[in-house]
Amino acid sequence: MIEAWIDGVKWSSVGIKIIRRDIPPLPDTRDYTVQIAGEDGEVDFGSEYGPRIINHECILIADDPRLDYQAKVRAIAKLFDAKRGDRFITYSDQPGKYYQARYAGTLSIEKIIFDGMFQLPLKMHKPFPVSNEKIVEVEVTQSPGIFTVQSDGDLSARPIFVLTNNGTTTVNGFTILNEYETE
Repeated sequence: MIEAWIDGVKWSSVGIKIIRRDIPPLPDTRDYTVQIAGEDGEVDFGSEYGPRIINHECILIADDPRLDYQAKVRAIAKLFDAKRGDRFITYSDQPGKYYQARYAGTLSIEKIIFDGMFQLPLKMHKPFPVSNEKIVEVEVTQSPGIFTVQSDGDLSARPIFVLTNNGTTTVNGFTILNEYETE
């Protein structure tokens, strides 16, 4: 069974067991096209990814049908309160990877004697998970200098370059050339 954490808090600590989780391989796309009168088809201006929804089918495990059940329902509502903003979600079957998401949708729990069944939708506004990256700091001491930055992610991402002048002289100019290797 999959265990999950939200900001380091185990879901099972409030009685949640995940029956099924659905992480779509890719988020929905937003396509930018224009239809021109008198022309066949449409002009394609590209596309980009929208947010991604991760759906969880869960069971709420309670020790008794009254007090413990209601206490766990309140704990779930507090833990996933959307007003807290995006949170860090991690899963036991995906070590080293985390998802930044928040509760979005409807949370209705169908009570079945002691327990409850419910769907828990989490929305990722930035639709790709983050993982532990290999980061190599390189100090450039002569110009021109060439070095390679490697990312072990499985999708291309915009790199962030941070330039820090530790010296006392002013840097009058620099050039960064960003090239992608093709296979």
